[in-house]
Amino acid sequence: MIKVAMIGAGSVVFSKNLTGDILSYPEFKNATFSYMDIDQERLEVGANLCRKVAKAIGANPKIEATMDRREALSGADFVINMVQIGGFDSTLVDFEIPRKYGVNFTIADTTGPGGLFRALRTYPMLTGLTQDMMKVCPKAYLLNYSNPMSMNMQTIYRTSDVRAVGLCHSVQGTLEQLMKYIGEKTSDIAFICAGINHMAFYLRLEKNGVDLYPRLFEAMNKPEVYNTNRVRFELMKRLGYFVTESSEHNAEYNPYFIPRGKEVIEKFNVPIDEYLRRCDGIVDHFEKMKTFSKNDEPIEVNKSPEYGSTIVHSITTGKPSVVYGNMPNNGAISNLPDSAIAEVPTLVDRAGLQFTTIGELPPQLIAYMQPHVSQHELFIRAAMGGRRDHIYQAVMFDPMTAAMLTLDQIVEMCDELLAAHGDLLPPMDSKKTLVPTSGKKFAAVDARDLRKSWDAQQNKVRASKLT
Repeated sequence: MIKVAMIGAGSVVFSKNLTGDILSYPEFKNATFSYMDIDQERLEVGANLCRKVAKAIGANPKIEATMDRREALSGADFVINMVQIGGFDSTLVDFEIPRKYGVNFTIADTTGPGGLFRALRTYPMLTGLTQDMMKVCPKAYLLNYSNPMSMNMQTIYRTSDVRAVGLCHSVQGTLEQLMKYIGEKTSDIAFICAGINHMAFYLRLEKNGVDLYPRLFEAMNKPEVYNTNRVRFELMKRLGYFVTESSEHNAEYNPYFIPRGKEVIEKFNVPIDEYLRRCDGIVDHFEKMKTFSKNDEPIEVNKSPEYGSTIVHSITTGKPSVVYGNMPNNGAISNLPDSAIAEVPTLVDRAGLQFTTIGELPPQLIAYMQPHVSQHELFIRAAMGGRRDHIYQAVMFDPMTAAMLTLDQIVEMCDELLAAHGDLLPPMDSKKTLVPTSGKKFAAVDARDLRKSWDAQQNKVRASKLT
């Protein structure tokens, strides 16, 4: 029977859903689940919720909870990573320091300064995780759910020999949205999607051999449809294809919305600081889950759209499936670098995970992705080589940041972010170069001060809505 190790199981709703998905297969009713987190309270809540899930399904798994990562990994067949390093305090750093320079974000977990520094502080954990896997479960598959997906997958593939895939729900989730716009069932649709994570595009949308894009363009003209996804529909109008991840994400992947100022932000309904508001909500939700995990109230279990359980089932049983995974491109998309982390249809069976071949993407789609592919490459070279200059360069070529800041401001902001995140980051001055720093020294950041800054910003927004 298989063993599944869940690293970062304090992400209680996610670990609960993935456990329920795996247990929904009869073959895994007696599987072993080892939950690991560095937060004892969140670990206990997550494990208790998963025990409730098992009871509701009528399964009898072995459930372990430990704060020892190697203990959780020992003998595992599958490892699921859902760790976010630094929590809300680090997220505040990613938002509040750029705000001082006039740069605001919606989510900041994929690209730009926020995604870059999230990847940098995840790098030490991920390299440690893969080193442990190579020692205690070398044949296990690593299923990574942590963002920023592409940069985290660069870490895994460029620093280890672990078999791994990055997983996101944006492909299947967006397809569901699109079919609701035109009144079709996803089960009736033939589609192909490809690109990089959060910036993959639906190259083909068909029903019975008929192209559905004309109907989608027609639906876009209805205000009740367009207003649900203004940024992505605007991008489809200009690029000809619909992109996977949400409008709030894509608003910060390009220079066309946030840098254009308040009028454009309001026109396209761009929710500045959306992720921080979500984090506030997650804190409240955890308290409810903590109470729920201790009582006898039954839990409702529904299969989630995540690909993780499908991969576990196909590799274990040999029954083939197709998912959308994130792995090194290696020619799957012929006009992206081989070393880029691509997201394309992925065949899964007993032999593991294998990309299908897509060929060339339309040049306008490559142009949309390429600055971010370059950032991913600069990130991994910065992290592996201790190159502060590559941090500057990665942010220089971020389309949104470049549209808002001068080169001097970018370097200064990066220096301040480096100082603020401190010991959470890998060493960034191992390699000396001729590229200059800002020359400024920055003090350590007190998360309580940043919290005050965030609260002040929220009060300012609320006050503006009342006037």
